Amino acid sequence: MKRFLSSLALLFFSTTCAQDLMLPQAVQRALHQSPHLKVTASDLESKAGESIQAKLLPNPVAGWSVENVFGNKDWHGWNAAESRYEIAQLVEMGGKRSYRSLGAEYQYIAALSGYEASKLETLNRLTKLFVQVAASQEQLNVADYQLKIAKESLDSVSAKLEAGKVSQIQQNKAEIALFYAQILLERAKVDLLTSKERLAILWGASCPDFERVDYPFYQIERPQELALCIDNLRNNPELIQSQYEHLAAHQGYLFEKSVQVPDVTVSVGVKTLRDTGERGMILGAAFPIPVFNLNQGNIRKAESIIEKTHNEYHQVQLILENKLMISHKHLVRAYEEASLLRDTVLKSANQTYQLATEGYREGKFEYLELLDAQRTLSDVMERYIQALLTYHQKLAEIEYLTSKVDS
Repeated sequence: MKRFLSSLALLFFSTTCAQDLMLPQAVQRALHQSPHLKVTASDLESKAGESIQAKLLPNPVAGWSVENVFGNKDWHGWNAAESRYEIAQLVEMGGKRSYRSLGAEYQYIAALSGYEASKLETLNRLTKLFVQVAASQEQLNVADYQLKIAKESLDSVSAKLEAGKVSQIQQNKAEIALFYAQILLERAKVDLLTSKERLAILWGASCPDFERVDYPFYQIERPQELALCIDNLRNNPELIQSQYEHLAAHQGYLFEKSVQVPDVTVSVGVKTLRDTGERGMILGAAFPIPVFNLNQGNIRKAESIIEKTHNEYHQVQLILENKLMISHKHLVRAYEEASLLRDTVLKSANQTYQLATEGYREGKFEYLELLDAQRTLSDVMERYIQALLTYHQKLAEIEYLTSKVDS
């Protein structure tokens, strides 16, 4: 009994070695080295550039022209040249620059929220994969424990066979159980290595650069109420991104409406006559006459974009709420299952195995009953680990849906 409890303690409360990777360390690696986040950061930088560009005034235009040259009679050569030096400036009317700059600012904020959403998505994947590695470590411990008890059972059966108390059939069954336990152990090793590789890829590592992960896998708490989780859903960056995309679309519509107001190009300059030396000022203004092109097509397009972003916002909201409700149901069920297995089923399975082991040694039970108790205990252990894995992964999903990244 003491030997089993010590093995179980080793299984459930693994100690941390010097090469263990902790979740905060993995988070820092993912945030600073993730190739996906680097691509998203480049997109964010481009939106920042667009926002800066939208606020700039049009450049003035400098002009120089010469008239009355290289003609005939009095205009032969440069003697009658008339020189003009002008500077023209486009003045945007109707609030175009304001609408354009504010729309670009909203687009930048939407991109910033999208970057935050990418961060959360990366951290969500990281946590799930991190927990998967922790679960694989525990599954390996279970497989190792199964192999250990299979060897002990075979030794016990072999001793009874030599004493003539059991048949060769029981030893064959014990050998088969040992071979099966060895297969499960090798499979658990491969699963652990695979889960470690998937985790390392998140920060761009081609192979795992850690031995184990350190995670409170067996610590669980009762989930929050669904209503509180839904209330926190407004923090989700995807929802905020959709809101600002709708605001940007509205500014785009106002900009297209303002295009109907003609811009004015004002100019000022100096005119000189070479033959008389006279000089004078030039003042001018020019603007297009809105007769044929009233920007009808772009206005209609902007109206459709407003409607589209409005519908997309409600679609994102519905999708996030649906994901949250489904994840919360799975979280509650996993918590209840894990609690039941830990507090009741696992203890009963352990007690049954201990009684079956002692009874078999004393000749009170057949080997088949001992084998059945072993399998039951192993199944309960594996099911407990699976329930904990589901709990932590669904908890990470809910945190992803209801959280925001601190800058």
